[in-house]
Amino acid sequence: MEHKKHRVQHGAEKAAEWKDESCIKGKCLDDKKRWNSAGLCELDLNITMEVGLIGNMDVKKEIQDENKPAQFKTVGHDTKGQSRIIDGPKMQSCTKIPCEETTKKEIVGQLDVNDYLVLLKSLRISLPKGVLNPKVIELSHTADMIQKAKDIVKDLENFKFKFNSIPRLGCREVKSSLALKKNGKVLETAIMIFFEKIKDSEETQETLKAKWRENASNTTCRFRFRDKYKRVAISAPAMYATRETRSWKHLEVGENLAHVCEGTAVRVRDIENRQYCDESTLEKYPPCPEKFGMYFQNPADELECLKFFHELGEIGENKRMSYTKNNKVDFGFLSGRLDFLAEVTDSRANCKAKEKFVIECKGTTGDMVGKLFTKPKNGGRHALLKKKHECYYQVQAYMYILNRSAKQTQTFTSDRAVMVIRHYHENGQVPRDFYWNYMEKDAEVQQQIDELCAFCKEDVLACFLAVLNLIFQLDE
Repeated sequence: MEHKKHRVQHGAEKAAEWKDESCIKGKCLDDKKRWNSAGLCELDLNITMEVGLIGNMDVKKEIQDENKPAQFKTVGHDTKGQSRIIDGPKMQSCTKIPCEETTKKEIVGQLDVNDYLVLLKSLRISLPKGVLNPKVIELSHTADMIQKAKDIVKDLENFKFKFNSIPRLGCREVKSSLALKKNGKVLETAIMIFFEKIKDSEETQETLKAKWRENASNTTCRFRFRDKYKRVAISAPAMYATRETRSWKHLEVGENLAHVCEGTAVRVRDIENRQYCDESTLEKYPPCPEKFGMYFQNPADELECLKFFHELGEIGENKRMSYTKNNKVDFGFLSGRLDFLAEVTDSRANCKAKEKFVIECKGTTGDMVGKLFTKPKNGGRHALLKKKHECYYQVQAYMYILNRSAKQTQTFTSDRAVMVIRHYHENGQVPRDFYWNYMEKDAEVQQQIDELCAFCKEDVLACFLAVLNLIFQLDE
């Protein structure tokens, strides 16, 4: 017992002796391979002496009889490069214990939010504000996301894709995206949002390879290619590295808010004075006889649809209408551009009630008849809109963003939209064949769009971050 007590009290002194001696019990150590070369720092030594000698550390081997005399055996190197200390009743295996933050950086290669902000800005990739957070970064390091990212990286190595500088999901793509989400197609959705297919041409590939060479030789940016891609070419945007990048140390994440940008005002007088075009003058379309006219070449097509709706006088008395066109709307990764945004105000005194709604205009030579809408049999102009068409989801997405903005500003509501459809006929035989109807806010579709936005900001974004992490690393 006296001997055991002596061991505990003078453990530190014994450790110092072991560190300084060049030979221990006849086994010589090279002068260049002292204690630290075994992979143990001073912290490891203290942990080993305080815990190991007292006997409180967990071990893999069974504990021997405590009455057995303690024996100190040689400190050496095992085949795995670890240092082993065999102390009488216990055998312990000790490795270097780095700090937690260093472990994440070196072992996992994890970047924090600010690292990604700087990298994306260097690559000139504009993510929506407020979508980056530690949770999605952590998700990007799961095995499932890394495997999906490897599939994308393989296509980048083959120059099938290039990075999208403004990754967004168009409102027209909402229906197809909902189908992908329903089937858990994270990979396909990530490709749809963050990448663009490139044509298989030598010129395009050579341009991308030039960007790769520029990145590989870049020494002024905080990031660089991983070692593999210093030798293997990969499709990636050129990194923006100047003196300005040195100030990109603390960037703001921002807030994830809905935005409705101001459009161009449309004067009501211009709408009322505008003449409808002569549809018979539209050019023929030689390659496809079934597509008899190039109705999309009518520059006033949308304004003429608006003129038709305006002349209906559906809003009622004591109401004043104003219109803007090409309003850009976005929320998270969801983005679109409106044909027209109408604002209705009550002209009566002391009445501040307002309503805003989308007016979406479509032109067709007949391919939308029966798919997007059906014509009334009584010769009227009210179209029966089909809820399964992609244009229906498109307008619902517009309404979703408008209402997100309304909740933030508390200025207006948008519970309905207007769809105006113009049917062109061969040689203008039935001119100005317009149909229209209101589209009410669909609560079920609105919920689906909300879930889609969350899906894009979590799983899909995590997949993209995993791609970046496989290609780039901090240049430290």
